[in-house]
Amino acid sequence: MTAIAIWCNQERKYQPALWIAADTRITNGESTLIEHGAKIFSLPVVCRSAGPEGFFSITNYSYAYGFCFAGSTLLGQNTYLSLAPLLANLISHPGYIVPMSEVAKYIYLNVKLEFDQYKERFGANASLDIAIFGYCHFSNAFSIYHIHPTMESGMFTLMCEDHVDIKNEEFVYLGDNRKFMSEQISSAFKARPMPGRPISRAPRYVIQDVIDDMNYPTIGGDLQLGIADTFGFRPLTLCKPRVKGQSAAYISYLGRDISGNMATIGEAIIGGAAMA
Repeated sequence: MTAIAIWCNQERKYQPALWIAADTRITNGESTLIEHGAKIFSLPVVCRSAGPEGFFSITNYSYAYGFCFAGSTLLGQNTYLSLAPLLANLISHPGYIVPMSEVAKYIYLNVKLEFDQYKERFGANASLDIAIFGYCHFSNAFSIYHIHPTMESGMFTLMCEDHVDIKNEEFVYLGDNRKFMSEQISSAFKARPMPGRPISRAPRYVIQDVIDDMNYPTIGGDLQLGIADTFGFRPLTLCKPRVKGQSAAYISYLGRDISGNMATIGEAIIGGAAMA
C-alpha cells in the first residue's frame, strides 16, 4: 500500500506551508510491483472569464494544489488523470476565486461514483485514500481534505473529512499501519531535536525510518517530498551523497538518479528545489 503524511510546518514563521512525505513502493498485496512509483501530484485549478474578444481568456484564479493517494493505484491515478483537465479549465464571472472546499467536494463526488463500482468487485478489500491539500485563497487558510473509506449504517462507503485552517505540527496520515504510524509521528513531534533531524520535519524521518526497515514490506522504495505554500504545490528532489560521508552527491527523484544525461532536456536543465 503506502505511507503518506501531510503536516503543517511553520519553521519559517512568516511563510508557513503544508509539507508532505511518502514512500514510492507500489505493491500487490505484499508483492512489490514498482519501487519508484509516484503518489504525490500537482493538481492545478484554473478559472477564466470572458475577455473583450468573447473568448474565456482572462485568468481569474490559478493555484496548484497537492494531490496524493494511498491504496488502489489504478483508482488513485485514474482519479487524478480524469479530473486534472476539468479543473484546469473552469470558467466563471470575472474575479471569482474558487473555494478549496468546492474543489474538494467535486473531487469527492467523482471519486465516490468510481468507488461505488469498485467496491462491488472487491468488497472490503476495496482500499483508497485520497487527499487534496494547500492554501485556500477564499478562506485564507491552509487546509487538507481527506477522502477515505468508512462503515456507515452497515455500508462500506467513502467520507470526506476536512481539516480546515490546520495548525503547526498537526498532520494527516494516509496508508498502511495507520495507528502505529500516527503514534510514531505524534511521538516524533514531542521528542527532542536531533542533529540533522529537525522536529518541524519529523514525519519525513518517521517515514524514512520505516522505508529502511525491512519489517514493513508494503512501505519502501524511496522518499517523495513536496511543499504547498501560498504560491502553490511544488515537488522536491533529493540531494544524496554518492558515498555516505563524502561530499560527492547527485540529485534523485522517486529514487532515480536524474543527474548526467537524465538532468537535461535539449538545452534545458531540470530545476526545482532539492533537499538533503
